[in-house]
Amino acid sequence: MNGKLLKGALVVLGAVVLSTLGIFASDGIRGIDTGANIAGVGGAATCKEGSAPFKVDGNTICVDRFEESPSKGCPFQTLGSAIDTERNMASKECFAASVAGGKPWTFVSLSQAERLCAALGKRLPSAKEWYDIALGTDPGGCVIHESAAKETGTASCVSSANAYDAVGNVWEWVDETVKDGTWGGRALPGEGYVTSVDENGIVITTGESADPLYGKDYAWTKGEGVLGMIRGGFYGSADDAGLYTLNAAIPTSFATQGVGFRCVEDVL
Repeated sequence: MNGKLLKGALVVLGAVVLSTLGIFASDGIRGIDTGANIAGVGGAATCKEGSAPFKVDGNTICVDRFEESPSKGCPFQTLGSAIDTERNMASKECFAASVAGGKPWTFVSLSQAERLCAALGKRLPSAKEWYDIALGTDPGGCVIHESAAKETGTASCVSSANAYDAVGNVWEWVDETVKDGTWGGRALPGEGYVTSVDENGIVITTGESADPLYGKDYAWTKGEGVLGMIRGGFYGSADDAGLYTLNAAIPTSFATQGVGFRCVEDVL
């Protein structure tokens, strides 16, 4: 099995359980400001700790700067299955937290990620929001050549929206579904390297060769069923990880060690 198939198998099958390891870095060391009150874009916005205001299509949202982690009160800090996620969610002391130096909350399905965000008064980002949030990320500083995810915010992987690890570390769920290979009123192309995208950063065409104009990013697609969408790549994606990388060939129940999520909140 070649490298491409191996990476596809890791993403699609999710059969191997790995522990999440890394080096904790404090906010002081990283120089990360997680203040709750931050000036908004085009006006004042008050965002919760660990999030920052960002404008998408004229609307300001609060974006969690870090991939979500289990809070300190969660029974399972390192998860091994979607059942562990359910057990965490059953605890009143457990919630999803956007913090630097946390272990990414993995083994989480689309519906579980939606519920975890909703419990905070937040939601998953749309495809358009995720793309705009991730713009400006340099994959060269991201966690894409490792055997396990790193602690959140410890890599030099930050977007123009001050969001960490949008590329690599763990795949991130977005609030989208693909029905019989169709998304946004159009059919997605077959699996392959990304050769063009729409305004949401979603693949329009694919090819057999890596295209440097699109970061050598790769798209997994499938022509039947109701499927979820994850974006950005994971810790072992290598050159396949990037702004245009997506997997739209997975069931909404997909939950593995390489998949996590990030929440956003509407500003009233």
